[in-house]
Amino acid sequence: MSLARSQLILLNSRKKWGLVYALATLAGLFFIPEGMVAAILQADPLVLISRTVTLPFVSFMIIVGMYVLNDLVDADLDRANGKKRPIPAGQVSRRQVWVFIGLTNTAGIVLAILTFNPASIGIALGIAAIGIMYSTPKISLKDRFLVKTLAIALAMALCALLGATSTLGLELNHINSFLPVYIALLLGIMIFVTSPFNDLGDVVADKAAGRRTIPIVIGKENTVKLSITLAIGMAMISWLFYGLGIVGLATSFAVSFVSALAALNTSKVLKRIDDIEYVRKKHKLSYPLHIMLQSAIVVGMLLI
Repeated sequence: MSLARSQLILLNSRKKWGLVYALATLAGLFFIPEGMVAAILQADPLVLISRTVTLPFVSFMIIVGMYVLNDLVDADLDRANGKKRPIPAGQVSRRQVWVFIGLTNTAGIVLAILTFNPASIGIALGIAAIGIMYSTPKISLKDRFLVKTLAIALAMALCALLGATSTLGLELNHINSFLPVYIALLLGIMIFVTSPFNDLGDVVADKAAGRRTIPIVIGKENTVKLSITLAIGMAMISWLFYGLGIVGLATSFAVSFVSALAALNTSKVLKRIDDIEYVRKKHKLSYPLHIMLQSAIVVGMLLI
């Protein structure tokens, strides 16, 4: 197989989740609604592009590369779990995989450097560092109880905060410093709602590999109940921030709607918790839930 074709196959295998994190960065651009207006009015076109347009691509490239790195490390385990991904299926060589990891991460970091924004560069490097520590065998954050999901949630939150760095250095009349905390918190909690679903389907193989995922440590049923509780908690947090005057009514209603859908989707698993195929099917709904949450946040911010 040609190198170009192998790179395209690897990109297609993980572009969906790369897009989720890129959209989190896009949502971050609206952390400070006034900031987007100020950026357009104050910056010349090249500066505006480098400080805003490039940031979602930074997240996309780094995250896709890190997902593929994880697939490489987990190739044997994914094969045992019957996951049809390019690496465990033998569609690409290890050399081609390493080329892809190097190219995507280099592209992401270079795009961050081209913003000439120290905050953007620092956060981009932080996201890359989490990805490396997540999969590197000697550190392997993914094998540690809670740390695995915390690392993914932190990466999501940092991708969102990366978008917020676009407004740094601009003269704004008003900055609500709690908005970044609110949005990063919601996006991070959604990871805890959806990520354990992937682990539910891999309990047997993960146990054999010595991993301590949430379902292994607290049990399958408790994992589902935790996800339901956290889903409901997102709505409660949103209304709390509304009561404090930090977010608007539209944001709270939109987030509550997504929270209800997430809780409903999760609750259905309780009756078929040992049906691995059903659990994995429900996990696939995690993708639209993330997109809906990010869209709800952006729309809510625009309506403030």
